Amino acid sequence: MSLFRLAFTRRWLGIFALTVAFALACIALGQWQFVRRTEAQAAIALLDANYNQTPAPVSAVLDSPSNADRGLKWTPVTLTGRYLADRVVYVRTRIGEGGIGFEQLVPFLDESGTVLVIDRGWVAADGSNTNPIKPPAIPNVTVTVVARLMPTEQTIPGRDAPAGQIATIHVPSIAGRINNPTFEAWYGRVDSETPATVTGARWEEPILDEGPHLSYALQWYVFALMGFIGYGWALRQEARGPIDPLRTTARTGRQRDEDFEDAAVDARSA
Repeated sequence: MSLFRLAFTRRWLGIFALTVAFALACIALGQWQFVRRTEAQAAIALLDANYNQTPAPVSAVLDSPSNADRGLKWTPVTLTGRYLADRVVYVRTRIGEGGIGFEQLVPFLDESGTVLVIDRGWVAADGSNTNPIKPPAIPNVTVTVVARLMPTEQTIPGRDAPAGQIATIHVPSIAGRINNPTFEAWYGRVDSETPATVTGARWEEPILDEGPHLSYALQWYVFALMGFIGYGWALRQEARGPIDPLRTTARTGRQRDEDFEDAAVDARSA
């Protein structure tokens, strides 16, 4: 059967349809990797643009408690006022250099009258990971804080925490316990306090990279191409028909005779 006629048989049309479906799935996965790469590039650009800015008063950066502009992530802000120490909560199961621990969250009342929840750093947990060990004392005097804006985290369904603790940094859950207007879309990671005080372990500037998304995307496109190459090879092999073992044996026999004759000629001429 000719290659063209074989390709239009019911079985090979089905194989072609499966090949196309496989290629489309590979292309979709490749596109998804390109989207992931674009997101990673945007995160790097945001870090580069905001991290080393000169700190500005929080009221100048966040024009209202409802401001949720994600383009402000990593922006350093200054606050002058006092911590609401009686509203401190600890975030459970946070990873630090010492393993699993907590992060100390304290609402901070700025002199502008608004509250920003401040993450004062990582604190080690006890042996059972149920409580923080020796959490740093919270200043009870007027301080100036430099903090970097971080977007609120979301709640995790089914995960709760005992009194005084919280499962994620879900700022609206904390704001519900505070009487003053609170920035509910943001919290601040402490960078410094003046006068200087003891805090939990602080954060280094993160190192972000694009990851292997580009190479993964190209690999998926190659897989799509290989699917069609495999389809064409299999179709051609079937169109050529099965190999005749007798013909192969005869050809091998002739080749052996020719080898013997060549060897004899070489021996006589030596």
